[in-house]
Amino acid sequence: MGPTGIGKTDLAFELYDSANVEIISVDSVQVYKHLNIGSGKPDKKVLNKYPHKLIDVIDPHENYSTGKFQKDCLKEIKKANSSKKMPLLVGGTMLYFKNLFHGLSELPESTEEIRKEVELECNQKGLKIMHEYLQKIDPLSAKNIHPNDSQRIKRAIEVFRLTNKPLSVWQQENQLKVHEDLKSFDIYQFAIKPKNIEIHREKVATRFQAMIDQGLIEEVEGLLKKKQMDSSKSSMKSVGYKQVSDYLEGNLSLDEMVFRAVTATRQLAKRQMTWLRSWNGVIWLEEESDNNLDIVLDTVNK
Repeated sequence: MGPTGIGKTDLAFELYDSANVEIISVDSVQVYKHLNIGSGKPDKKVLNKYPHKLIDVIDPHENYSTGKFQKDCLKEIKKANSSKKMPLLVGGTMLYFKNLFHGLSELPESTEEIRKEVELECNQKGLKIMHEYLQKIDPLSAKNIHPNDSQRIKRAIEVFRLTNKPLSVWQQENQLKVHEDLKSFDIYQFAIKPKNIEIHREKVATRFQAMIDQGLIEEVEGLLKKKQMDSSKSSMKSVGYKQVSDYLEGNLSLDEMVFRAVTATRQLAKRQMTWLRSWNGVIWLEEESDNNLDIVLDTVNK
């Protein structure tokens, strides 16, 4: 696991060369056929050498839920295991990982009364005061929720007022659960962290420009011309694809598109790291470290 552009795929290739593994992609964009450049999908030559499961699963006009991923991934894990291969899950779609291992959080539904109460309070006091209030009742959630994220701030407050239990506690309890079909497995969770945040931010910009040079705009243009396709489809809401489709529809200049895509990718990477920092049992690896392969193999072979 790890943020976008951190080197997860390269490490997966090293593991494939060193151990009897089956690579299973955990990427909500690479599941789509024809979304190649913007998803960072390995090309056909690389995939022939390093086969991936759960890449090119559906057409771009179709939807793919976290529940469907869980079902498909469990099937691939069992198939790999029956073939005496070690399932190697690689990707950065944290919701997929969470739902696979623990299921989605079984949070209580808010009542209309509490929802209106929190909404009114938010309108009267402002988001800054509400975030400060959240820091008092649920410091961990407040730390993980951006002060401008009104929806998540209100939801966290609603959960606390409804149950008198912080949202972060609900989430931690849920993380302790393991899917029934995975209880017989030893699960090792490795994540790669940036060795320098600023350098990683620059890498994100360089990586997106490389995608433009490789033909990302032309790829999106071709996708939008396909039957049953338009910019409202889930595949076109993906980071990078959304901004390029907005550009092609005349809503953004080229410079605006690049800026927004890079900003959105950086925000995605930040959210991925926020998820991982709250994750139980993560074994951290260092970006570009020569020791990563040995750490993984030594841990798994103990």
